[in-house]
Amino acid sequence: MSLVDRVATLFEKAFKVEREEFSPDLVPEEVLLWDSLGHMNLVMELEEAFGLQFEVDEITEMSSAGKIIEILRSKGVPD
Repeated sequence: MSLVDRVATLFEKAFKVEREEFSPDLVPEEVLLWDSLGHMNLVMELEEAFGLQFEVDEITEMSSAGKIIEILRSKGVPD
């Protein structure tokens, strides 16, 4: 499974975003459940799924699904 697919699965779990609706262009304003609490839930899901920890600045930089994917890649997560 590709990195994008893995992140899409986590978006579905955290925000109930269907796979067909997932895009790296998604931003919080377009996702009903992506508020501050939802964001932290997603961060916890990402940390558990990929076995890593994010720095505070990385968490605040997660302004879109694409940025999350970019941060994961920068932490060595393969595509």
